[in-house]
Amino acid sequence: TCVAPGCTKQRWQDPQGNYSQFCGKRCRNANPHLATANATPAAVAGTSNAVVVPGAAPPGAVGTRAGPGGSNANANAAFNNALAAALIAAIVQPNLGAKGCVICKTAPYDVTRKSLFCGVVCVQKSGTMAPGIIEIPPTHPKFTDIANQFQTKWLHTNVPFKPAKHIYFVLISATSEADYAAYRAKVEQEGNFVQRGRPEGNENRRFHGTTRQCTLGDPGNTQLCSNQTCGLCGIIRTSFDLKFYKGKTGWGRFGCGLYTSATSSKSESYTTNKTPSPYKAMLMAKVVVGRGYKMTQDDTTRTAAPAGYHSVLGEPDTAGSLNYDELVVYDNDAIRPAYLIVY
Repeated sequence: TCVAPGCTKQRWQDPQGNYSQFCGKRCRNANPHLATANATPAAVAGTSNAVVVPGAAPPGAVGTRAGPGGSNANANAAFNNALAAALIAAIVQPNLGAKGCVICKTAPYDVTRKSLFCGVVCVQKSGTMAPGIIEIPPTHPKFTDIANQFQTKWLHTNVPFKPAKHIYFVLISATSEADYAAYRAKVEQEGNFVQRGRPEGNENRRFHGTTRQCTLGDPGNTQLCSNQTCGLCGIIRTSFDLKFYKGKTGWGRFGCGLYTSATSSKSESYTTNKTPSPYKAMLMAKVVVGRGYKMTQDDTTRTAAPAGYHSVLGEPDTAGSLNYDELVVYDNDAIRPAYLIVY
C-alpha cells in the first residue's frame, strides 16, 4: 500500500510493472519527506556500481559459481538479480500494515509501550505533519484500548450504544505539544503525582463532544475542512480555546472553562452532525487534571479552580445538579485533542 500516513490505497504501477511508493501525485506531493529514489529490477540490472551481495558472483567473475555447466553470463545474471532484490528491499521497504509505525509504516511500532510510533524520529516527524489525523489500524492495541474505554464508559441506558468503527490519532504541532508538556510539568512539580503512582500531572483521558460541519473521520476522509464554524476541525487544528466558551451550549455549569467527561455517552449529547452522515465523531482529549476540586452544585461565574487546585470535578450527587461527571480546566494548555473516535 501507499506509504503516505493514513493512506490505504494500492501503490501506483507504471506500464512496465514498476511500483511507486505512493498511490498517486496527491500523496506524493503531500509527503516529499517520504520519497526515495525508485529502484526496479530492469534499472538495477544495468548498474555499473560494484556492490557485493553475499552468495552472488560480481560482474566479470569467472563462471565457477554458476555450477556445473554454468557460464560467466549466468553468473552475471544471478548477480544482477540478487543485487536488484537487495536494493529494492533497502530502498522500498515493505509496508508493515497494522504492525508498523503509523508514520513511516516500515518499522514496527514500540510494542513495549504499545506506542503508535517506532521511535523518537517518527514522533518528531508527526509534529511536522500537523494539523491532521492518522487512522489507527483496528488490530492495533491502541485501537482496542480506546474502543474499550469508549464502550465501558457509555453509561446512559436510554441512548443506544454504537461501537467505535474508526479511531484516529490527532497530529498536533511540536510547539503545541511543548506548551502542553510544560504545563503538565508545572502541575507535577506542584502536586508530586508520580510519587503517588499517578501519571505526570495526574493526566487523564476524557471525552469531548462538539459540532462537525463536515464528514471528517468518515471512511476515506482525513482532510480537515475550512468551515470556521466546524468545532471538530477547529479543535484539531488549533486545540481547545477558552475564547469559544459557551459556543456550543450557551452556558457553563462551572463557569468559563474547557469541559470534558469520563462518560462517553454524556459527551455524545454534545456531538452534532451538520452534514448528513451515518457516523458521528467524538474527541478523546488528554487532560492535566492535577489536583481536582470536587463540586456538586452549579457555579456559573467561576473563571478558575479554587486556590491550590488545578481543575474542577463536577460529581453526580442525589442532592446535586449533575447526573454524570464533568471535568473542567481553566487553562488552554491543560488540554489537547488526542484521538478522534468515529462511531
